[in-house]
Parts: sequence; structure tokens; C-alpha cells
Amino acid sequence: MAWHKESPRLMSHTPHPGIDPNATAIVRALRQAGYETYIVGGAVRDLLTGMKPKDFDISTMATPEEVKRIFGRSAQIIGRRFKIVHVHKGRHVYEISTFRRTPTIEERKQRDNDDGVMVWSDNCWGSPREDAWRRDFTVNALFLDPLDEDCIIDFCKGREDVEAGIVRSLGDPLVRFAEDPVRMLRALKLVAQHEFRLNDDVAAAIHELAPRLAQVSQRRLYEEILKLTHKPYLSRMIELCDEFGLLEHLLPRASKLFLQEEERDAVLHLLTLRDERVEHGASLSRAYSLAALCYRWVEIRLNHGSKFGDGWASYAGYDHDVRDAIEEFMAPHNVTRLIAARVRDTLILVQRIRYGGKALKRLQRHPDWRYAVLLYETLADIFDWPEVPVHEGGHNFHHHHDDDEDEDEESAAASDDEDEDEEEGADADEDELAEPVAPGEINGETQSGKPKRKRKRRRKKKKSSGDGAAGGEA
Repeated sequence: MAWHKESPRLMSHTPHPGIDPNATAIVRALRQAGYETYIVGGAVRDLLTGMKPKDFDISTMATPEEVKRIFGRSAQIIGRRFKIVHVHKGRHVYEISTFRRTPTIEERKQRDNDDGVMVWSDNCWGSPREDAWRRDFTVNALFLDPLDEDCIIDFCKGREDVEAGIVRSLGDPLVRFAEDPVRMLRALKLVAQHEFRLNDDVAAAIHELAPRLAQVSQRRLYEEILKLTHKPYLSRMIELCDEFGLLEHLLPRASKLFLQEEERDAVLHLLTLRDERVEHGASLSRAYSLAALCYRWVEIRLNHGSKFGDGWASYAGYDHDVRDAIEEFMAPHNVTRLIAARVRDTLILVQRIRYGGKALKRLQRHPDWRYAVLLYETLADIFDWPEVPVHEGGHNFHHHHDDDEDEDEESAAASDDEDEDEEEGADADEDELAEPVAPGEINGETQSGKPKRKRKRRRKKKKSSGDGAAGGEA
């Protein structure tokens, strides 16, 4: 494809020292290969609001196959409904998409008896202008050229809406949300993260089309939940989903719990304290965030009639009941065995910390101990529990990457494939940590959710002194 630069409606120059040099290098490589390329979307929006972007997404005229050819083995094409390329630079992954246009009714159909409204296929290549106008909101339709004095290209007056703090749909929101109901969640994320306000037609459309969220695959919705566990605005997002009628389709058990105002306030308070800790650098591990999210539900299931913070008693097989309660809370989403086991162990360890005992010193070597301490301390801020007892050697927090397994989980989910092997993305450090104190020591299972296997010792055969030592009869 030839590089043809279109004239945007508005062009402004603003220097942005926070641009990732790797993203700039990727843009440069694609430009040198002859493809028009920009940094796009949320990264540009975040830079304009003074935030440091976590991700730098890139859009280009190059097709996924052409991007793959340029970057070789460091590039991986993923997805079917929305095909993109992941380019790996060290520990960072950069998402590269091809400029797209809005597909026709026939192009977007992928299923029998489809009305052509919801987009099941979105791989129709287009120009930069077409790509901007097919995006969800004006604030996400900004392009940035890091090779031209950080020129910001705005086809849709998105910069004005960023400065005004308005979430405005590109096109009729009733149509755009029907095309892809996940856009309703993205609209609320902008409110939760940036304190933007929804344009009136956007708010009305979400209220009206909230039930459409149930049409989205469970896998995509599960991915959205996992992404939220990495954000410092989980509480506000859950609150907004409840307010706009999306929570009952995202997490039905949480929606049921929120029918009681006292329970709703308790859960949101806990999540708000969690957000504050994450904002100040606490762990992003899902063992901590998901355990905080489902804590009250598990407490009710294991201790009927309990008040928030009562906890639950230990009894034979209660670890299985904790696991069942977690899976029940997350239904209809299929939680991977690894994540379910880690959330379970975190919750069980919180109870062990609370009631003390000689085993605490040994349990400090458990791989999820640090996340249990985080959750305990978060709850302690509410209930004024005593500090975590420190034995010789301290809490023994092992420093490993919190979200290695989470990145693999997201990559698998983003690919839109149907395999269920995400649990294989476990952090290698966790396997080493599990050796001194296996998770089975508190619940009888390994973190994969399977019973521990006993190792068989092989006995060495004694050598015979006879000439037939090699086994003449054998």
C-alpha cells in the first residue's frame, strides 16, 4: 500500500516527552518501509490529560501480514474478529492494528439469521480518516505523529472533548453500542478513569441497551473483568456498572448482592480501599484484586447470616467450598484453575492470619502470602484488626512479577480463540516458591486445582558379584 497522507480537520503541535521510545522506533520502522503510521487512541488521550500511558497502541496502513514480515519473529498475529499484531520489545508488547473502515452489513455478518447490526467481523482495511471515524468515541480518535514534532492529528474534534471532559460517541450511540456492546463498558471506563461525563445521548443509550451486553461472548467479558483488576478505579467502575444496569450482565452475583444497600456499600468501601493501595503502588496481582471483589460473597456462602468482616470457621473440606463460592461469584465466566486456586488460597490465608497460630511462620513462604497480607491489611483498615504478626525473617515477601500469568491470560483472551489453556502462563518464580510451602499445606491441592501427586522413590538395584550380573535369565 502506498503512503497517502490525508488532510485532517485540525492539526496542532504539542511536545510530549512521555512517549515510549520503543513505540517511536516501531513507527519509524513502519514509516521507513513505506507505510503511514501513528500512535493512536488512549495513549494520545492520556498524554493530553497529563497521565502517563500504560500502553502505546499503533495504527498503520500495513496489513497484519506486512507488519509480521517487517518485524519477523518478534511479531505475532492474533485475533479473528479483529485481527491485530503484537510486537514484542523486551518485556513490553505493542499492539499494531491496520487502519480500518466501517464494514458493510454483508461484510459484518458471520452467522446465519444475523441482522447485520452487531459486528462479528471487523477486518476491512481503510484510510486514517476512515479509521478515526469508525472508532468508538471522539476522545479515542486522536492520532499522534512522534516523528513530526509530536503532531496531533484530529479528524473528529476529539481534542476539544478531551479538554471539556466529555464522552461523545462517533455516530449514533444506539447504533454504535448495538454494533459492539462492549463499547458501553469503555464509555464508563472513561468516566471512572478520567472523571469525564457522558454526553446525554450516550448515557441514555447505555441505559436502554444494557441487556445487549449479554450478547457478548463470555470470554470477552471475562477479559474485561481481568483488565479491571489492573486498574486503580475498580470500585468506581463496579459502581457505574450497577448504576447503568450493566453489572447484572457482567457479574450477576455482584448485582444480586448489591440489591441490599448495606452490602453494596460494604463491597464498594473495600474496593475503594483496594484502589487507594493500588494507586500508591500496591500489587496488581489478581490474587489480591479478585479476592477483594468476591470476599463478601464467599463470606456469606460459608457463614450464612454473617455480617461483613465476620469471616468463616474452618472445617473439613471448607477449601473446596471457598473454591465453589469463587466460581459461583464469577459465573457465567469460566475462571481458569490457576486464578481460582490463587484467589482461594489468598482468602484462606487471610483467615489464617486473622486467627493466628504457630503455622503462620511456615505459611509466610506460601507464594500468595504477600497478597493475603495486602487483603488482610485492607480489611483491617475497616475493622481495626491487629497488625499481621511478624516472625523471624519478616513477611518474606518474594519479589516476582505480579502479572506475568495475567499477561498471558490477556493475550490468550484477546486472540478470541476457544482453547482453555491460560493457566499454563504461571510465573516461573511461583513454582519455585511453592516448593517449601505448597498450597496443599493449607487446602490439600496444588495451585492448578489438582490433588498433589506423591513422588515414588526408585530403589537402586544391587549389583550381583556373579558372572551373570547382566541378567542371563532375563
